[in-house]
Amino acid sequence: MNQATYRVDVTKEQFVFSAAHFITFAGDICERLHGHNYGVRASVEGPLDANRYVVDFIALRDAVLKQTQLLDHHVVLPSDHAEIKITSDEKETTATFGDRRWVFPNEDCVILPVTNTTAEEMARVIAERVREQTREQFGDAIHWIEVGVDENHGQWGVCRLPWSDTPA
Repeated sequence: MNQATYRVDVTKEQFVFSAAHFITFAGDICERLHGHNYGVRASVEGPLDANRYVVDFIALRDAVLKQTQLLDHHVVLPSDHAEIKITSDEKETTATFGDRRWVFPNEDCVILPVTNTTAEEMARVIAERVREQTREQFGDAIHWIEVGVDENHGQWGVCRLPWSDTPA
């Protein structure tokens, strides 16, 4: 029996997004608004198909690139934080934490389904979205997807998700 496993990794210069964020830590400390030039990498593992590859590199590349472009040059805000409250009207998005308040034009914000806008949580969202975007094309043979988000030249938050909710 063949015990080999196969993985496709994509890391491209274009997988970069510049974004502002702030996170909370230690229960009640909220950072100042600041930005990073984030880098992203993605991997999928699965068997070789009839063409003898796991997935098409180009399709995976394009899916990751789409997600990085959606985040580029935005303020990234959490929708699910217990203390950071996000509200939007027809023009502006407001974030509050205690007595602190930030107001941004709606088009400058991306509100992510996360508790905190950490690299790890951003990696999960990107992985989920890439998986959803490519599931039909890649099928159900893939075992897992892993996405890493580099926040500061060597500080990676990584999320690995099963490709499917049902065991293979």
